[in-house]
Amino acid sequence: MEKLVQFTLLTRDQAGYLVDLYSERKETAEVLMKCVNLSAAT
Repeated sequence: MEKLVQFTLLTRDQAGYLVDLYSERKETAEVLMKCVNLSAAT
């Protein structure tokens, strides 16, 4: 139980970093590139 409390306290402010997934960033970048390419073509 003590280790769980320590881990929780250490990672409490790091949620944004810990849940940021590379695959989601990659998908978002691909969609953004497609939108940019479409708007540049018109």
